[in-house]
Amino acid sequence: MKKLYLFLLGLSIFFSSCQKVDLSASYIALDSTACVLNVSDYNDVHGTNYDADELACIADQKFPDVWVFANGVNLGTWQLPCKIPVLEKDSVTLQIFPGIKMNGQSSTRPRYPFVEPYSQTVYLETGKVLQLGSNLPIKYYDQTDFEFVETFNADFNAVFSSSDTNGVNFLHVTDPSNPQNRLGMIPLEGDVLDFEVNSSDMTFGNVIPEYAFLEMSYYCDNDNAQISVSMLVDKSTTSVTETEPLVVVNAGPQWKKIYVNLTKSILRNQLYAKRFRVQLSGGRPGDGPAHYYFDNIKVIYR
Repeated sequence: MKKLYLFLLGLSIFFSSCQKVDLSASYIALDSTACVLNVSDYNDVHGTNYDADELACIADQKFPDVWVFANGVNLGTWQLPCKIPVLEKDSVTLQIFPGIKMNGQSSTRPRYPFVEPYSQTVYLETGKVLQLGSNLPIKYYDQTDFEFVETFNADFNAVFSSSDTNGVNFLHVTDPSNPQNRLGMIPLEGDVLDFEVNSSDMTFGNVIPEYAFLEMSYYCDNDNAQISVSMLVDKSTTSVTETEPLVVVNAGPQWKKIYVNLTKSILRNQLYAKRFRVQLSGGRPGDGPAHYYFDNIKVIYR
């Protein structure tokens, strides 16, 4: 009987202590465009001279996810738009990191490593929703830099050159949805069946970057079109340029944005590489023509 009494007493204390824990949540709500890049002082901070079009390219991002912390507690990764439950109450310091789809894969969704988190101290009340909304300003880390920025607004190809026998390269055309903007277009018509263009040399400031991505927006008027992205590596140990395939993505008639991870290729070849270049290639699926459109191509690193 004594043992039973002690057991019941312990059980009573356990449940009474559990009842004291308030698990009621408050909420924060974020829109689909929660995080936007503020590049108003980018030139001053980084000692660069990018013009307005190039700064717009640098600011162009598509963040489908956020990683959220409340008072240092990881609340997980959330797909935008979202309403996030928070057990922390009263004065709470929030940190919000934007997330991306790496290499266009929905199953690989890391933090975007080139920007500082958005930080704000807010007051949260149980059962209520705090609307943080959209356009929360974030900035690039001071160490973030760009190997090249291609907007296609100039009258010449400053970054890419043709590397195939067809000599096909970007044509600079007016964006039909925005006459103030220009796009890079590659037409595959007639006897021209494919294209292959290479970027200028990439040196990454003569250091091995911790992270390096190729970022670009693209579409094609042929539903079955694909774009291949590769890294070209020239090594001191051979005269032959090595081609490392990175990703193959479906293009199609809707604008898409992709983040291609260059980091592993750079690290694999760092001991003997003399230079790196990015290669874009594609072809005509079927008998019809294919017109590939690109905008805001850049290589970012830190």
